[in-house]
Amino acid sequence: MFQTVIFDLDGTLLDTIRDLAGAGNHVCRENGWPEHTLEEFRKMVGHGIPNLVERFSPDNCRSPLMMMSTLSQFSEYYGKHSTDETEPYDGIPELLAELRARGVKLAVCSNKADEFSQTIVEHYFPGVFQMVLGKRKDIPTKPDPAGAALILRRLEADPASTLYVGDSGVDMETARNAGLPACGVTWGFRSRQELESCAPRYLADTAAELRAVILGE
Repeated sequence: MFQTVIFDLDGTLLDTIRDLAGAGNHVCRENGWPEHTLEEFRKMVGHGIPNLVERFSPDNCRSPLMMMSTLSQFSEYYGKHSTDETEPYDGIPELLAELRARGVKLAVCSNKADEFSQTIVEHYFPGVFQMVLGKRKDIPTKPDPAGAALILRRLEADPASTLYVGDSGVDMETARNAGLPACGVTWGFRSRQELESCAPRYLADTAAELRAVILGE
């Protein structure tokens, strides 16, 4: 049984893609740019909001000054609409409640901006997590292990009994870089093939399978 679990947020705990895509396409409409499909946004997310904004912007609209303006547009809209269509994945609220009741330490490590991460996690999972860490200026984005390392220190967690859970290759690399066993979840934004290519210790297709991994059943 793992004593601590660090979760990715988007695509792992919450299906946030519709609200992220909605904010991105709102910016595209406001600027007269081509919009993108939901599937295209699935491939863009995972490396933080500034990277997402750059990826949905046309090639000739990516100067530093334009990126600052576009990022501001996105953040303002997303801040008001981040919970419109977002919802937890099946079985996740129940799993988190059981883990908390069993005394497992729970944390979130996300490339989403820290203020958005804090707000969204508290909205959907109030009081569940001992620590939520989003993208901050002093913390490099995943797969850099700095965020995971900070969580381990703050929670006084033993890496050997800590599981890192995520839906992307970035998450699997983060776990490896932090020296943590990883479980890839296949219900998120990336393919099973991407996860398998990173050779995580575990794969879970459902919340029930993830529960069995965490509890050692």
